[in-house]
Amino acid sequence: MNKNIWIYDIETFKECFTYVGLNKDTEEIVKFVVHKDKYELPELIIHLKSCKGQIGFNNLNFDYPIIHFILENYYIWLFDNISIGEQISFIYNEAQRIIESQSKSFGFDKFNGIKEKYWKIPQMDLFKMWHFNNAARTQSLKGLEIAMNYPNVMESSIHHTKSNLTLEEVENVVEYNVNDVLATYEFYKLSKGKIQLRGDLNNKYKLKCINFPDSKIGEELVLKLYCQKTGLDYWETKKLRTKRSSIALKDCIFDYISFTSKEFNKLLDTLKSKIIIETKGSINESVIYKGFKYDYGTGGIHGSIKEGIYESNDDEIIIDADVASLYPSIAVINKLYPEHLGEEFIEVYEDILKQRIQAKKEGNMTLSDGLKLSLNSVYGKSNDEHSFLEDSLYTMKTTLNGQLMLSMLIEKLVNAIPMQVLQVNTDGFTVKFNKSELDNYYWICNDWQSYTNLSLEFVEYKKMIISDVNNYIALKTDDKIKYKGKYEIDKELHKDNSFRIIPLALSKYFLYGQPVEDYIKHHTNIYDFCGRQKFKGEDYGQTHTLVGNEELIEKQQKNVRYYISNKGSTFIKKYKKGSSEFINKGCQVTIFNKYVEKPFEQYNINYDFYIKECVKIIQTIEDKQLILF
Repeated sequence: MNKNIWIYDIETFKECFTYVGLNKDTEEIVKFVVHKDKYELPELIIHLKSCKGQIGFNNLNFDYPIIHFILENYYIWLFDNISIGEQISFIYNEAQRIIESQSKSFGFDKFNGIKEKYWKIPQMDLFKMWHFNNAARTQSLKGLEIAMNYPNVMESSIHHTKSNLTLEEVENVVEYNVNDVLATYEFYKLSKGKIQLRGDLNNKYKLKCINFPDSKIGEELVLKLYCQKTGLDYWETKKLRTKRSSIALKDCIFDYISFTSKEFNKLLDTLKSKIIIETKGSINESVIYKGFKYDYGTGGIHGSIKEGIYESNDDEIIIDADVASLYPSIAVINKLYPEHLGEEFIEVYEDILKQRIQAKKEGNMTLSDGLKLSLNSVYGKSNDEHSFLEDSLYTMKTTLNGQLMLSMLIEKLVNAIPMQVLQVNTDGFTVKFNKSELDNYYWICNDWQSYTNLSLEFVEYKKMIISDVNNYIALKTDDKIKYKGKYEIDKELHKDNSFRIIPLALSKYFLYGQPVEDYIKHHTNIYDFCGRQKFKGEDYGQTHTLVGNEELIEKQQKNVRYYISNKGSTFIKKYKKGSSEFINKGCQVTIFNKYVEKPFEQYNINYDFYIKECVKIIQTIEDKQLILF
C-alpha cells in the first residue's frame, strides 16, 4: 500500500538546491534539481503538494522550514517573474538564516522551525524522536552511518559557497543527497519500535507525540492525565513551578531512616546538617563500612569492589537485588508530589503505576513501556527549570531516601551475614556469600521490603568481571549476559562504537576462555575492526601516506571511519590553533568510509593492535585478581 509518505533530504548551495525523496512503501526515489541549467522546481512543487507526510533527520529544524519557505514563495516568484538565479539565492539565504539562528540559540536543542499548526505537510523527525538534539546524546547523520555500519559514510566534496557550479558537480551533490536519504531510510527501519509506541499512545491517550523524545513523552502524558483528573487548563498548568532558594536536607529525609553503625549514622547526621542552594553537586559524601566504600551523590549511591573476576561455585552464590521502579515507588508509597501540583498528583501518579503493572501482566509491552516513560520522567523533570514538574525538594526527597534505604538494607545484611559486597549502583546492589546463608539473606530482604513497602527483584550470577561500577560483564545463571561500559558490545546509537572487536574478544575470553588472539584473527566482520574519529569546528584530520619516495597528504572529512592496518597512512588531528596530534600514535590506518568487499586477508588488518588493547584490559583484571589471593 502506497501511503505517499516520503523519507527526504535537501541540500542548499549558493548556486544550487536539490531534493531527494524515497517512498517508504514502494522505495521509489525521486530527485529534483534547481540550477541555472537544470530547473525542476515546478516538478518539485507538484511532488510536495502530493505528499501525505515526510520523514527526515533534523528536518523540523532545517529541511522542512526550507520546504515551507519554497511552498510559501514559489507562486509569488512566478508572479513577480523572479529569475532562477534569484530563486536559488532566496532559498540559500533562508538556509543560512536558519543555520545562523541555530548557532545563536546554542544549537539543535532550541527549536527554530515551523509550528505544527502551520505545517503544509505532516513531518516526522527521527533526530528529535531519538533525542539527538540533547547535548548528552547528540549524533549527526554521518556519525549514525558509522554506528549503523552503513556502507558509505559520505560527506560532500563541494563547499556550499562554490561559484560556477557545473552540472557534473551538481550530480555529485545529488549523489551525496541520495546517500543521506538511503541512510535515513535505514535509520527509519531501526526506529519502527519507537514509532509504534508513539502511535499507540496517540491512539489511547490522544497524545500527539510522534516527534517527542522518550523523556518528553513521559512528561506530557503525566501533564495530560493530571489535567484530566483536576480539570485544570493544560497551558496554565504547564507554566506552574515551585522555585526554592534553599533546601534543608533534614526536611527531605524520612523519619523512619535509621542505622545501627556509627559510620552510617555519621553520614545521616552530616546530611541532616546540610542546607543546599542548588541540587547539582550538592551531595558528595562517602562511607567506608566493613572494607567497602559507598559513594553518595545527587544522582544516587555508587560503589564497587576492586577489579577482578568473581564467580559463584558449589558453596558460594552471587545475587543481584534491584528495587523495582525505585524512584516512582518511593514517590507513590511516601505520597511525594511537587508542591504546586497538590495531593491530586499522587492519585494520578499511582494510577499510572497501576496501569503500567497491569499492562505488563497482560503482555501489552507497548503500553507498559509508554507508562514506564511517564513514571520515570517525573524524578528527572522535577529538577528541570523548563518543566511543569519542577520542585527540587521533590528531587532531593526521592534521591536521598533511595540511597539511604538501600544503605539500611546493606548494613543489615553485612552485619548478619559474612559476605562480599561487589557493587552498589543507584537502585540495587550485588553481593557474594555462602549458600548456607541464603534463607537468612531472603529473610532480611523480605523484612526490609515490609518495612519500606518497596519491592526487590533478584538475579543470580554465575560470574562477574568487574573493572568498576560502570564497567563490567555479568553472566546470569540462565546464560544471559549483561555488559556495561567498555565491555558493552551493542551500544546505543548515539555512543561511539569504535573497535567493537575488543569487547567481543574480551567477552569470549573472560566468559568462555577463548584466547583473544584466536578470536580476533578468525573474526571476519570488517566493520567490527573500525573506529570513528570526529572533528569539530575548524579542526580536521589529515592522512600522510608514503607513495614511493613522496608523501601524499590528504585532508579528511568531519566523520571518518577507519581501521588499524599493517600498511596504510599516518592519521593526524590538526587543530584550529595550529597544533596537531597523532591519532592511534605509532599505528598505520586505512580509511574505510566506503565499504570495499574483498578477500578478508586483503584488508591487511593489524591484528596486534587489537590484541594488545585487549591484553591491557585483561591485565588490569587479572593482576588485581592475583592480589586478591
